[in-house]
Amino acid sequence: MSRWRWVAITVGVALVSWGLAVAVAPGLAGGVSLTPGLLGVVAVVALFGGAGAVRARLRADEADIDLPTPESTITHPTPGAGFDDDIAALAPGGRLEGVRERRAVRDRLDELAVAVLVREGDSEHVARERLAEGTWTGDPYAAAFFAEARASDVPLEERLRAAFSAEPSSRRRARHAADALAAIANREREQ
Repeated sequence: MSRWRWVAITVGVALVSWGLAVAVAPGLAGGVSLTPGLLGVVAVVALFGGAGAVRARLRADEADIDLPTPESTITHPTPGAGFDDDIAALAPGGRLEGVRERRAVRDRLDELAVAVLVREGDSEHVARERLAEGTWTGDPYAAAFFAEARASDVPLEERLRAAFSAEPSSRRRARHAADALAAIANREREQ
């Protein structure tokens, strides 16, 4: 900062302090009265000070401007987003590279399904039987995810619609199974 700027800041702080003191104890004014001439001088000084600040700002290079660094937002993962990504990555059944993904999703859903059905009141053995038989849900796609033999229970109209869909059947079944398990878990929570 320049020397004149320091002088202006010092004078400004002194005058503000004196003004606050006069507001608290008017006797400190020392015989200075507010006349139109004094107010005019103060206004002219304020205008020159403002004009000097504007002039300095207009002459400043952009490199001289030191703006504060804005806060960056922190993104937190949404619960279940990783599983949604795993389901979305499922490739159509004939692709070899989708085998590992399907197995990972199946293992994760199998573990979750057994846990949900056990919490519902089944033993682990009964829960696994219900999953294998497809009797754990009324959704034929969800039932077909664990019991391939139940895939024929899907109505013909739905099978035709699915045949012309771009979504692979493994992805559709996994999505339906996850939704059915979530519905069972929510139903248990509401009771």
